[in-house]
Amino acid sequence: MRRHISHFAVGAFFWPLLLVAGQGVQPAQSPRDPEATSEAKTQAQPEQETKSKGTPSEPAFRSEIEVGVRWIQAVNGHYDTYRSIVNLGEGPRLTAWDMRYDPPGLGFLKRAEFQGAGWGGDPASWLRFRAEEPRSYRFTADHRSTAYFNAMPSFANPQLARGILANQRSFDIARRFTELQLDLLPTSVIIPYVSFVRDHGFGRGVTGFVSDANEYPVVNELDDAANLYRGGVRLERRNFHMFFEQGGIQFRDNQRLFNNGRHTGNLAQPLFGRTLFLDDLLQAYRVRGSSIFTRGALNAQPASWVDLSGAFQFSQPRNDVDYRQTNTGLFIDLDSLLFLSAQNIRLLGASKQPHMTANLGADLRLGARLRWMQSWMTDRLHNATALRDTPVVDRLHWNYSQQQSELLIDLTRFLTLRGGYRYVWGDGLGRSGLLGRTPFESGELRRHVALAGAALRLASSVSLNWDAEIARSDRVLYRTSLTDYERFRLRARYQARPSLLVYGAWHYLDNQNPPRFNAFEFRNQQTAVGIQWLPGAKRLQLLGEYSRSTIRSNLEYLTPQMLSFRERSFYRENAHTVTALVSVAPPSSWSWRPRLSLGGSAFLSSGSRPTEFYQPVVRLTAPVVKHVELFSEYRWWGVAQTFYAYEGFRTHQGLVGLRIY
Repeated sequence: MRRHISHFAVGAFFWPLLLVAGQGVQPAQSPRDPEATSEAKTQAQPEQETKSKGTPSEPAFRSEIEVGVRWIQAVNGHYDTYRSIVNLGEGPRLTAWDMRYDPPGLGFLKRAEFQGAGWGGDPASWLRFRAEEPRSYRFTADHRSTAYFNAMPSFANPQLARGILANQRSFDIARRFTELQLDLLPTSVIIPYVSFVRDHGFGRGVTGFVSDANEYPVVNELDDAANLYRGGVRLERRNFHMFFEQGGIQFRDNQRLFNNGRHTGNLAQPLFGRTLFLDDLLQAYRVRGSSIFTRGALNAQPASWVDLSGAFQFSQPRNDVDYRQTNTGLFIDLDSLLFLSAQNIRLLGASKQPHMTANLGADLRLGARLRWMQSWMTDRLHNATALRDTPVVDRLHWNYSQQQSELLIDLTRFLTLRGGYRYVWGDGLGRSGLLGRTPFESGELRRHVALAGAALRLASSVSLNWDAEIARSDRVLYRTSLTDYERFRLRARYQARPSLLVYGAWHYLDNQNPPRFNAFEFRNQQTAVGIQWLPGAKRLQLLGEYSRSTIRSNLEYLTPQMLSFRERSFYRENAHTVTALVSVAPPSSWSWRPRLSLGGSAFLSSGSRPTEFYQPVVRLTAPVVKHVELFSEYRWWGVAQTFYAYEGFRTHQGLVGLRIY
């Protein structure tokens, strides 16, 4: 498990500097500046009143920090499945912290905040820093670190029948995301800003090196990064909001596949009397890209009865690709039926992609009971790609547009009805999937959608919302697109008491693709009910939710080897999900007041892939001394699958620590 505690040290280094900066020399107030003098008097008056009353003022620096140690019992079952789902390690952790500094006076630092959680080795951690003087500047810094591991043995594993539990499309990578932004004059009408974003991913995995008639799982090294620079200005008025932004991005992607030693691949039997194998491999992708983009948005209320909005974005990224491949072994060329002992390939390519997105919207309130909303959006791109010094070219055209009109009528102050119409259209041109029969294939999209809904409000305690979509398509771009479908949603909410909330939701989607497109049936239904009971005394709190969901998918597809032969993909799932948490505390008369929380979650499904997942949780918090609190947590993780018993695991975890505030 990776350790990320060093990132916290960076923030800890800058924090004391800000404490000193906040107590710097105060600027002298000029008698000719009545606003500054008035503000100084306003700020000084509460301080004098506080001192005269003898009550202590709130401290300028406040902090809250949680540190703990996690232990894990040895994982029983498949460890890679545990890492793919949970991936928590053991050892010391900086579980959370929250530091705030509000220095007195009128220095160039008025407020500073520093928060974070999950540092010390957990797969997801973050930190956030903010410093500002509202009339001058606001600086924010966000950083997130994620470790992603995925190696489920039943996925992408053609060797499963031979008892080999090795995923051939696995990942063990890390991502780092950092964003810095500086806003100038954040409380004024015109707000200039600049921003920098860095996104970096790296790690290793397993992927397939594909050659004619065989495929070899090999080590895959991943390394990509993108730097985004942008700057612009925001205009903030009471009835008018606008921003305009110019930016650029630099992108790189380095991927390398390699193998040393004989590898027979996934083909178990000889081909034409000879066994194919791979000895050495070096396959490398080197991609470099850049783009300049322009975007803006506008929201305006020219009159009390109308709201207008619009946005646009244009970019033209360019990529240059350098591909190299060197491999030795025994391979076959199926076109010539010749055996090869080595291959050496180098390709250079380039691509451009002009991309434009825009949308417009209007919201008109026509009287006290009538409201009309109109929106339009379009997304268009054109990708042109070519291999250098070869006649090979590639094209991708994509045009997508959508127009929607809705009318809302308040029949009474309790009941609102909604009706509307959405029209979706588009076209596309891309590489054909017919394996050389034709280089390009085009398609069109035409979809008509009827919209309806209702909202019922009974006093302030009961609300009921219903939405419906009924769609019919003349043409679709993809064989797996939703074509003729009905979608319904129902949400109910009952506030029985200020401390008691009961809610429920129902969602239904049914899609039927006509045979002329591609036989595809998809049905999804989910029902959920929940309760929240949070009495004011806080001695007993209850949160609970139960959901029942069903999924049914039936799809016909053409096998890649023989396009005239159809196969059927069928999936069915019936699932129950339960989540509950009960929190109990002793009476307020007790001098020592610990709090105990019990609950957890469970998921049980039947169908194509029956699965059982359990995660009970017990938490205990108790005060130790003033400003110090003990917290502890116990979890049990358990996963079992009827058809894939080898993917199950179970383990016990505990966390003990101190919260200092």
